[in-house]
Amino acid sequence: MSALLLGLVAALASALLTWLVIQYAHRAQMHDAPGARRMHRQPTVRGAGLGFVAVIIAGWGGFGLALGYSDPLGRWAICAASGILIVAIVSWMDDRHPLPVLPRLLAHVTGALILTWGAWPSWSTHYPQALLLAVPLLLVVPAINFWNFIDGINGMAATQAALVAAGLAALALVAGDTPASWFSALVVGALWGFLPANFPHARAFMGDVGSASLGLIIAALALQPVRGTGSVLPAALLLAAPVFLDTGLTLAWRMLRRPRRRWYTAHREHLYQWLTRSGCGHVRTTLLYLVVAAGILLIVLSIGPSHPDLMLTAVFVVYLAGAVAWRLCRDFALRRARALT
Repeated sequence: MSALLLGLVAALASALLTWLVIQYAHRAQMHDAPGARRMHRQPTVRGAGLGFVAVIIAGWGGFGLALGYSDPLGRWAICAASGILIVAIVSWMDDRHPLPVLPRLLAHVTGALILTWGAWPSWSTHYPQALLLAVPLLLVVPAINFWNFIDGINGMAATQAALVAAGLAALALVAGDTPASWFSALVVGALWGFLPANFPHARAFMGDVGSASLGLIIAALALQPVRGTGSVLPAALLLAAPVFLDTGLTLAWRMLRRPRRRWYTAHREHLYQWLTRSGCGHVRTTLLYLVVAAGILLIVLSIGPSHPDLMLTAVFVVYLAGAVAWRLCRDFALRRARALT
């Protein structure tokens, strides 16, 4: 099966399931109302991400079972699908009726541990054993929350995740590992099936079931065993740089500048939110981030899968340059937003 055909099938299945979930969400009164900390102006149904998440869980789980648990890629897929399922169930419950922080955090940590367990035998050949506990705490759980944070305007979370998955699919194909590319292609297709409901105009939000699960999906792709590569983690970090930089730097800024406030509560202080409020709007801001991510994708593809040291150097350079750009763009957007008020 070609990656393109698989992506098309996933897109059709995702579009159908998304439509069904939206109908259910309307009947169940699952609406997000406008508010001071939100970027939309009219009530919008949430939880539509359940459609594409279901496609990914079914696809990854099915491929994993077909490959078998003894196969490194099969083990990774089975554990990844299991972890995503746990996060999706709890997040869907949260979309239905808001849950306290503790059960959501426990679901995130549990999903991260299951994923790490599945990826570890092949992933640990490239990294020290001491990272076994650091991976879920420093990579997977933050990725879950960062993708949740970035899901604040139309199309942002879905387009960024689709580009990361597309880049990793291309990298796997260049490395000659066609089966590994199927998993990323399935993610791209599932997200494109959902996207018309959320971009350019949002008829529905993916909700926590979509954004939290999507963060775990991206982390899983970063830990995926791909033959012919040292590790796809550096490439994944590069491709996810727009998301990780904006959410990570904003979180650090709030923790340092506002220690007496609840820095972990909902807010509108990410760069993408300031850009939206400064007059760029949802569509142009999402497209701007997509252009930046596409530029990084070209860097990843130009380096290729056989130069891990060069890929790590690129991670350092891109994140350093991105941090400077984040600060400059944030100051500019902040001045423009305040001038408009």
